[in-house]
Amino acid sequence: MNSCPNCDAPAPPGARVCEACGYRFLEDRRPGRALLAVVGVVALVAVAVILIPGGGSGPDFADVERGRAPDSPRVPTELISEHPLSARQAERRLEARFTSPQDDDSAAVRCAGREPRPAHAIRHCRVRYPNGTQRGVVVLLDARGRELLSEF
Repeated sequence: MNSCPNCDAPAPPGARVCEACGYRFLEDRRPGRALLAVVGVVALVAVAVILIPGGGSGPDFADVERGRAPDSPRVPTELISEHPLSARQAERRLEARFTSPQDDDSAAVRCAGREPRPAHAIRHCRVRYPNGTQRGVVVLLDARGRELLSEF
């Protein structure tokens, strides 16, 4: 037999209030009633989400991901090679890329070693022109083994 937690008087099964002191028992003896209420609320919310696309009459926010390719990089890149290159090969390709035939301006490029990252590797390169101008570029080796040029 159950007893009252307040006065320790015996309480019959299913009692809601202690007959001796008036203590209200909080235990709900009907299992499933609360579960049905929760399921009903969840179903109501799901229906509201489906029937009210866009969240009602609130402000209309722009979708920044709309129209963007799934794996497009946030920084513009240019494909240099479909396969990994040595530092020397990368330097030759970058020299060809940054030499300007109109100005008869040649470019000298020096690349550092690769810095491994979890899903890719990067190589910092410095492009120097005869007039003393310099620019820094990064060559990214992506997870697919492609070499990509990224200017900063």
